[in-house]
Amino acid sequence: MTNINFVLLKSKDKSQNKCDIPIIMMHGWGQNLQSMRALGELLSNFYTVYILDLPGFGKSPKPETDWDTREYGVGVRQFCESKNIDKCFLIGHSFGGRVSVRLASMYPDLVSGVVLINSGGLKRELKFPKNIRAKAIGMLSKTVKAIDGMAGSKIFQYWFVPKFASLDYKNAGEMRTILVKSVNEDLTQDSQLIKCPTFILWGAKDTETPLESGKRFHELIKGSQFVALPGKDHFPFIDEGAHICAYYIAPFLQSIKLNQEEKAACV
Repeated sequence: MTNINFVLLKSKDKSQNKCDIPIIMMHGWGQNLQSMRALGELLSNFYTVYILDLPGFGKSPKPETDWDTREYGVGVRQFCESKNIDKCFLIGHSFGGRVSVRLASMYPDLVSGVVLINSGGLKRELKFPKNIRAKAIGMLSKTVKAIDGMAGSKIFQYWFVPKFASLDYKNAGEMRTILVKSVNEDLTQDSQLIKCPTFILWGAKDTETPLESGKRFHELIKGSQFVALPGKDHFPFIDEGAHICAYYIAPFLQSIKLNQEEKAACV
């Protein structure tokens, strides 16, 4: 099992009605657990919170093989088992949202509720002329790699990457293959398999995972709730945004707890 670094924020709620379902928080690509620390601190007023450094980020070692998000899901499942967590809430941002979708679809008995914050996982539906440009760049990439393979040159590394690659790709280093795998995944079917309550929170000015992606997740995940935050970008939980996100997330999770208690009382 891959070691996962984490911070544990124990619930400050000492009442008899405190929720005993912990929150697992997962950050976005290129980030670490500190990016979600402020939001986690606020939520720990009501819940026990585990904030993870996903493998390959922060203080967690890179996986021994190049994982896809399904394998990340398995890794987080193993983390839960090691902490004797049999039920949890998931909060995933961007790449962490991809992993959350995988977890919720693969392990419905583990996941009691999901919060997706500007999550990746769905293919962007590019319109003309951006779709033409994307196809052209893709064809150019394949051509350049073919030339490098035949001639032993490094045109892709020294010309194509600096000119056309994303900032995440340029900075990925030894995590580059994992990045490419995750970006090329389409979690449409996994999203449709999610049965637990899901809340989708989206910075309306996000240019990395645009608002349209949040709306599509809302359509795919039956019974999900969706809120767009005006003026917020890909990191809606930064600074005062942590309080805004907590304002929506805390009562959503509380409603799940109350609903579960009502069902148990009827048995």
